[in-house]
Amino acid sequence: MAEGFENISLEVLAEYLGDHTFVYVNSKEDAEQIYNSAIWKGASSVKKGNVYYYGEFGDEFVMEDPYSLELQLDTIVNVLLENQK
Repeated sequence: MAEGFENISLEVLAEYLGDHTFVYVNSKEDAEQIYNSAIWKGASSVKKGNVYYYGEFGDEFVMEDPYSLELQLDTIVNVLLENQK
């Protein structure tokens, strides 16, 4: 991950999904391809409703700078608090 992120193919997505999944995607086209796939629909976190969406397309998050990372951490904490069961 020399650039701070890694692109993976849809075929290996299941290897990266855990019991809880946080979703931040680059484009609506990417999201639709993923959300409509059998791989996504069969994921444990999806079936259990443990998927947390954050950010909006073209928002302020840049993966490498400390300020954006702090914003993401705050956002993720708020998403978890809002989704407490």
